[in-house]
Amino acid sequence: MSPSSLEMRDRLREAPWARHLTAEQWVRVDAETQVVRYAAGTVVSREGARAQHWVGVLDGMVKVDTVSADGRGTTFIGVSSGGWLGEGSILKRELRPYEVIALRDSWIALMPTRTFDWLFETSLAFNHFLVHQLNARLGQFVAVVESHRMQSTTAQVAVCVAELFNPALCSVTSDALYLSQEEIARLCGLSRQTANRALHELQAAGFVRIQYGTIHVLDVEGLLAFGRGAPSRQATTSRHLLKLESTG
Repeated sequence: MSPSSLEMRDRLREAPWARHLTAEQWVRVDAETQVVRYAAGTVVSREGARAQHWVGVLDGMVKVDTVSADGRGTTFIGVSSGGWLGEGSILKRELRPYEVIALRDSWIALMPTRTFDWLFETSLAFNHFLVHQLNARLGQFVAVVESHRMQSTTAQVAVCVAELFNPALCSVTSDALYLSQEEIARLCGLSRQTANRALHELQAAGFVRIQYGTIHVLDVEGLLAFGRGAPSRQATTSRHLLKLESTG
C-alpha cells in the first residue's frame, strides 16, 4: 500500500530541521508547506526558473539534472527519502541552475521561499541544520570528483551508490535502491555497460546484491572506503576479484 498524504505530513514533522522548531514556527511551516505526489519522470523544479520552494523528498527519489547547449544531459546527484535540496538557489537569489526530476513515484514537500527565509531569520536550529547540510553536500561532491579523477570506474559507482545512503543527507530506512542499472549509470555519469560491469564487481566483492530493478546495499561504509581508495579494503577487494576471475 502506498503512503497517504497524512502519513507524509507526519514524515515532514520528523525532518531533522523540524524537530527543534517552536510550536509557533511549526504551525506556520505546516500551514504553508505543500505535500505533493509526483509520478516517476515528472519535473519537480525546472532549470532556469526562479526558486519558489525548498524541496524535500519525503518518500521516493529525485535526480538533479542539467542539459548542455548541444543537448547532452548530465546528472549531478540523486536525492533519496529524507533529503532536502535547493537551498543554495534560495540563499543566493538565483535561478535554478539544474532540473529536479522524480526518478520514481515520490512524495515531495514544497516549502515556499518566504517560509524558508522566515525560518532562516528566526530559528537558530534551522540555521545549524543548513550549515550541516551544506557541509555534507560539499563533502559529497568532493568524494564524487575525487573518485572520477583518481579512481577506477568501479570506485566511481561505489561512491555514487554509497552517497545515496549518506545519513547526513537522507533518512535511511531500507538497504534497497529501487533503480534500474541504466538509472544508476546516469547518476554515475557512465555508460550502462560500464555501470553494469562495476555493479557486478561490487556484488562479487560483497558490497551489494543485485536483483531486477533493485540494488541491495550491504556495506555502505565499505563502498565509500573503496570508492575513495582506502588501500587495505581496495587491495582485499582487488585480490578477491582476481580470485573470482581465475576460478571462473
